[in-house]
Amino acid sequence: MGHWRRILGTVRLARPTRLVVAALVALAILPAGRTSASAAPPASAAPPASPVMTARQLMGGGAHACIVAGSGTPVIDWSRLRNPVLSEPSAGVKDEAIVWAGDRWHMLFSYVTTDASLPGGVRWDVATATSRDLLRWSQPSPWPAQPGVLGVASPDIVRDPTGGFIVTYQSDPGSSAPSDSQSRLFFRTSRDLVHWSAAHALAQTLDPSPNDRMIDGALAFTGHQLLLGFKFSSPEQPQVFEIARSTTGRPDGPWQLVGRPDIEVDGGTIENYEFLTVGGVWHLVATSNNLDQPWLFTLAGDPALPAGWLRWTGARLLMVPGQRFDSGPGISSIGYEHADSAFLCDAGALPGHLTYLFYAGSRELTQFGGWGHARIGVARSTDLIHWQVPPG
Repeated sequence: MGHWRRILGTVRLARPTRLVVAALVALAILPAGRTSASAAPPASAAPPASPVMTARQLMGGGAHACIVAGSGTPVIDWSRLRNPVLSEPSAGVKDEAIVWAGDRWHMLFSYVTTDASLPGGVRWDVATATSRDLLRWSQPSPWPAQPGVLGVASPDIVRDPTGGFIVTYQSDPGSSAPSDSQSRLFFRTSRDLVHWSAAHALAQTLDPSPNDRMIDGALAFTGHQLLLGFKFSSPEQPQVFEIARSTTGRPDGPWQLVGRPDIEVDGGTIENYEFLTVGGVWHLVATSNNLDQPWLFTLAGDPALPAGWLRWTGARLLMVPGQRFDSGPGISSIGYEHADSAFLCDAGALPGHLTYLFYAGSRELTQFGGWGHARIGVARSTDLIHWQVPPG
């Protein structure tokens, strides 16, 4: 979740090579019966806890699959979808993450509302909503206010190897006076995506100064180790992408800094990270810090070694067609937001051979403290090169 930038540039990687996608996994598209809007599933509907994952499943990216095994067949009524698939008349929604569990889609996202009492005149929450087919959604349900912070935002969700779920997120986005600290990372856990643990600090000992800023945390359960990707900055250090490793393999650490991947896109770093596997190979989905565009990278290092996660290759811009809700005058990230904060859903070995990309867009960047009235859309692809938006 980054501010707009005014710098145009080039793409640079430590070892640039052509991205090869060995095999795409797929998502079943099933017809959904016509129901009324009131038939949207309630946010409180609880899916069953998923089973414990083996080390082999973790090495294959099982903790990062957006479809939980044994949760029923995923439903997307593509022929009736229309972007944006999720929008709110009095709130901006962005920084989405999604998982299919318990026979429905569960989406978590930043929920931005007007609040003149807070810095910037907006309030940031993490909210959840559910849907059976992406057509109709339950009313967004913000998490209860977290003590000690002004707001929370930018969730990323993965499976806990024991079968639950972990959401990483940040506090106080865009911190400014009178706040005396910058954004920090936290995590919460759940067995059912309804009832959540208290907030736990995430890797904050890596950067303990009140002036250190940590945002966009994303975990990677690799089967060998637990890693964390995040964006760091301080008064002495411009924004950088960093990787850390938990020495215990647990999210409560302790954490050790591994280093900074040598990735530069459009003259800057990247943000809004998501780790996942595609065709059995680890990938990274991230947003360019400048221009706020979605990019895909392939892990070039050994996933069994901490330092292997500093080597990425095959930078690819995901060319999502523009639509009215995410297009506007000027330059993306300055006048409007196009395909921002993307989240890739590679849905498992199901018929259809389709991968889905969820993203946020806004026609302007004036409302909600300059963040724009963001809404969430979806696109699909069979090759991660050519993207199609819903026909509706």
